[in-house]
Amino acid sequence: MAKITIFPFNLLENNTVTVSGTPDSGFPEERLFDRSTAFYWKRTVTEAITIEINQGSDALAIDFLAIEKHNFNGRLLQWQYSSNGSAWTSAVTDWTQSNNNQIIKVLTTPLTYQYWRLNIDSCVNPQCSEIFMSKGYEFKANFEESPKIRPEDNVVWQDSVGGVEYSVKLGEARDTWEYSVYADLTFKNSLASVVSYIDDYSIPFYIKDHENVYKFARFLSPPEKDYATDQTFFTTLSFKEMLG
Repeated sequence: MAKITIFPFNLLENNTVTVSGTPDSGFPEERLFDRSTAFYWKRTVTEAITIEINQGSDALAIDFLAIEKHNFNGRLLQWQYSSNGSAWTSAVTDWTQSNNNQIIKVLTTPLTYQYWRLNIDSCVNPQCSEIFMSKGYEFKANFEESPKIRPEDNVVWQDSVGGVEYSVKLGEARDTWEYSVYADLTFKNSLASVVSYIDDYSIPFYIKDHENVYKFARFLSPPEKDYATDQTFFTTLSFKEMLG
C-alpha cells in the first residue's frame, strides 16, 4: 500500500485575510488565494510583509502550507498561529528560503487555531501567485493494480493545405495520475469531505502523490464506486496537474 494525500481547501478563502501594505494596481491580494498559480499578487516596495488570516469562531484544523511562484529567496519566513491574534507561535521552525521554488511545509499533527499568519522578512518588490493553507486527507492506493503516472502533452496538431502536419504548443506538458483504491467507510467519509470542499469537482487543490511530490491538480473525472458490500467499494482516483 502507498499513500496519497489531498489538501482540498484553502484557509485564505472565505475568511478575513489582511495583507500589510497596498498592492500594485492590477495585482490585488485576492490573487494569493484564487486557486490559480498563473496570476500574481505584487508590490513595488522594499519592506517586510505580513499575511494574516482570521477564521472567526469556527476554526478548521491546519497541517499544510504551500507557496507558489514567489521571489522570497534569501528571506526569513515565519508560519505562525495564535488563539488571540496577539501572542504568536511558529508552526514550524522559522526558515531562510534558499531559492524561489515551490515551498511546502507539513505538520505532523493538525492544529486548530483561529489565527494564522505568514511573515516575510524585508523583501524587494515581493510577489507571489498562491498561498495555500489546508488539512490533508489521506488515501491508501492499492499496488496490486499499479498506479499510473502519465505525462500529457499540451499540443494541437494540424494539417496544412498541402498535408504537412505541424504542431502548436499551447503550454507545458502536465502529469496525470491514476490510483486504484479499495474503500472502506473511513475512505468514503474522507472522500465526501474532499468533494464538499472542491464544489462538486469544480476547483483545483493540492495532492501529494505516492512519490511524495506535491502538485496543484484537479480530478480528471469523478470517482465511480463499484460496491463489494454495503460499506466497501472499489474505485479509481484520477487527477490532472494544473499549470495555472
